[in-house]
Amino acid sequence: MDDVEIIARVLAGQQDAFGVLVERYQRQLYYFVVGKVAEDTEAKDIVQKSFVSAYQNLRTFETDGSLFAWLKGIALNHCRNEWRRYHHQSTMKERLLEARRAELELAWLEERHHEGDGRVSALQECMQQLSAEEQSLLELRFVQELPLQSIGEQLGKGSEAIRLWLYRVRQRLANCVRRKLAVGNA
Repeated sequence: MDDVEIIARVLAGQQDAFGVLVERYQRQLYYFVVGKVAEDTEAKDIVQKSFVSAYQNLRTFETDGSLFAWLKGIALNHCRNEWRRYHHQSTMKERLLEARRAELELAWLEERHHEGDGRVSALQECMQQLSAEEQSLLELRFVQELPLQSIGEQLGKGSEAIRLWLYRVRQRLANCVRRKLAVGNA
């Protein structure tokens, strides 16, 4: 029985006939997908999702085309969705990591040492080395305590760009203070 006959049976109500198509194309579709994702279990999940999507949209299949090509297109869309999900998750993890690093850097800067190590004067010296725009950025965020979106509107940047910029400036300040303190203790 060819694919078109099986599809006609499925559309006529013989839902079990779809299993023949799954058996026919499952292995080929798996090998198509496995090269596009990181893990075997993920590839199997995508193949399963692809067959479910194909079953649900079987009426849209044009019978003069290749069923396997249509299945590959569906599977590729599911792969793209996985890539987007993975990218989103890794971006969120990166943001959390950056936020934690910033907290640690600020805690380090705010620590009080018993020997009075001159952190404040080192920080003031380091801040003078910043550009006027970077000093303005710090003023808007930490003195005026404006939200990132408001700062972005004033400086013509998006809030995400402001967040990254603040992180980088704070990182440079922390490194600068460490260098100055290391020179002072040497």
